[in-house]
Amino acid sequence: MEEIIKIPKVKICGITEEREAEFLNEGKADYAGMVFYEKSRRNISFIQAEKLIRCLDAEIGKVAVAVNPTLEFAKEAAQRGFDLLQVHGNIEKKVRENSPIPIWRAVNITDADALHAFFEEEEKAGMEGIIGYVADGMGYGGGRPFDWKGLCVNVRKQLKGKQLILAGGLTEQNVKEGICCFLPDIVDVSSGVEEEGKKSRAKIIKFIRKVREHEQ
Repeated sequence: MEEIIKIPKVKICGITEEREAEFLNEGKADYAGMVFYEKSRRNISFIQAEKLIRCLDAEIGKVAVAVNPTLEFAKEAAQRGFDLLQVHGNIEKKVRENSPIPIWRAVNITDADALHAFFEEEEKAGMEGIIGYVADGMGYGGGRPFDWKGLCVNVRKQLKGKQLILAGGLTEQNVKEGICCFLPDIVDVSSGVEEEGKKSRAKIIKFIRKVREHEQ
């Protein structure tokens, strides 16, 4: 019997312009990520984010991507219209327990030992407030995948039933491999759909189409 591969949802991360929001509408993306991190070239303000949110179709989930966010940030993100908080770096206990919107927790994966240590700490801290984990490359925004084949079993084993969001170095060329390897709930792309640092309409459409070819 042929194995049935589930179709993951698609998150396009790091949008900064209203025209990019329109690309997501056209491609029927499932999630739009907006980055709040001063060191990122994709960094935006809440005022800019509100304009982008108004441009996005209502069906597209809005994700606030932040590094070491405070509870005050989480509350403002919710007030501004975000549906999810994606946390990179550290997460305070009060954010984990009191965020008004669900949390995706990112982990930068280097090797199996580091991955195991990360999830040991997560279990101690309490995973109840986290609905999904972003399996990311070695460095935030680095645009490079980790060792998929060597670590895919370890990643799935650690999740404890949480959503898996596969990120880090995804492109139209390798996303099918990533889907087959991890069976993720969501695939998350940013630099892989850019040209000269800006989101490309053609690349976004092609990426989403490639993901959904599994439906045929």
